[in-house]
Amino acid sequence: MNKLEMNKKLTILLDGQIITKQAYDVTNQTYDYLAAKFNKEPIENSDMFWTHLCMALTRIENGEELEGPSQAIVDDIYQTPYKEEIKEVIEYVKHKFHHELPREEQDYFYLHLHGVMENNK
Repeated sequence: MNKLEMNKKLTILLDGQIITKQAYDVTNQTYDYLAAKFNKEPIENSDMFWTHLCMALTRIENGEELEGPSQAIVDDIYQTPYKEEIKEVIEYVKHKFHHELPREEQDYFYLHLHGVMENNK
C-alpha cells in the first residue's frame, strides 16, 4: 500500500469520526518511518496493519480495551525472526503517541508487523 492509498482510507475514517486526529497523525508518521526503514514505497501487504494501528490508537485514547489473541497465537508470534525490528516500530509508535500501549494491542502489532516485515525485506 502506498501512502496516498492509506491516507484516502484513513481520511474516510477520520471524517466519519471513527478515528482520532492523533491516531491519524501517528499512523502517517509510522508509515514514513517504515518506508525509510525499508527504503521503499509502497509498503507491500501492509493494509491490515495501518487500519489496525489507527483503530488501536483510537481505542487507547478513548480508554477502550481489547481482548488479545489466544495464548497459542501469542507464543507463536513472539518467535518471529523480526522480533527486534518489531520492537523498534512499537517503541517508535510509543514515542510519537505518548500513551502506554497495552500488551493486547502490542500482540496484534506483532501479528501484523511480522507479515509486513516478511513481505518488505
